[in-house]
Amino acid sequence: MSGWDIALIGFGAAAMSLATRLGRTYPGTILIIEPRSLPTDDRTWCGWRTKDHPFSDLATRQWPRWRVSTGPTSVVRGSERYPYEMLRAGDVQKRALETVQARSDWQLVPGRLIEATRQAHGWALALDNGQTFMADQVLDSRPAPLKLTRPWVWQSFVGWELSHPSLDGDETVGLMDFTGQSDAVAEFVYELPIQTGQHLLEWTRFTPSPPPAKEMEACLETHLKARGLENARIVRRESGHLPMAPIAPYNHDHWMRIGTAGGSMRPATGYAFHAIQRWADDAARCLLEGHPLQPPRRRGLLDWLDGVFLESLWQTPGQAPDRFAALFRQTPPEALIRFLTGIPEHRDLIRVMRALPPGPLLAAAIRHSLRRDHR
Repeated sequence: MSGWDIALIGFGAAAMSLATRLGRTYPGTILIIEPRSLPTDDRTWCGWRTKDHPFSDLATRQWPRWRVSTGPTSVVRGSERYPYEMLRAGDVQKRALETVQARSDWQLVPGRLIEATRQAHGWALALDNGQTFMADQVLDSRPAPLKLTRPWVWQSFVGWELSHPSLDGDETVGLMDFTGQSDAVAEFVYELPIQTGQHLLEWTRFTPSPPPAKEMEACLETHLKARGLENARIVRRESGHLPMAPIAPYNHDHWMRIGTAGGSMRPATGYAFHAIQRWADDAARCLLEGHPLQPPRRRGLLDWLDGVFLESLWQTPGQAPDRFAALFRQTPPEALIRFLTGIPEHRDLIRVMRALPPGPLLAAAIRHSLRRDHR
């Protein structure tokens, strides 16, 4: 049984971001427990870069503009200050693995945690391969079991990276293409024009419970056929279910949840990667200065606003395309970016609220507040 200063359970975005920041200067030992064989190009992380981070140079592509489409109408906005960027998980994993490999006193162990026991001198961690380790502090990025209730929903997606000669290298990201009527709270196609001849397309739904993957794939196939892309070559696949809900931070007895499991994801958007970078900056600073680690910071007002907005979509799901289009059309781009990424200024909040219809928003605010009071 070995003793470690920190154990990272799972080597996802949060653990990799923290380890990369600590690699050169942190004097302590770190154990990483990860069941997957890395690197693997199993997902992409996207969002608006509001400040540089240790993986900025790894961005596969940046776009100065983005688009929300509702039938024949499109809203195109842009910002040179805050580009929309795409990072491949495999590239981020390679850099983080290089950091770990450069430290002789750090170790990545393949395996899955099956039992954790609090003891006098730390946590005893038992793996499915029979190994047991001791750690003073545990940072756990495994998803916690969640049961979402209205207004919170799951953002489910099925994505295919496609190769086809008709795909152009557009300078505009298709954030939301609402292709038709749906019983879901919201349903749209998300499209990243990576380069000429290669795009990533994702069929996305906001629903109370995750839909079957095959159903989502059938929708994506129908969409591709309508665009004449049924013969496109699938280069890579990805899928997932993101909890669009405020996850309470957990930091107790030297065990802390991090990443999406710790509350880094913005409930109304599903964006988490850049919020994780802000947390990793704070966490690395705490560890290097000898201060206690803190979970991701949350702003209660933003969680409440997210709940109000999602409640308004629940009340009139057919209005989701128009609500999102109005939000992007009427809010100054950089104010909206700061709001969507969780770092709004006070005037940004006012601008966002002005972009939404006051009657439905007020009704949603009352209903959401009453529901919270009765829990």
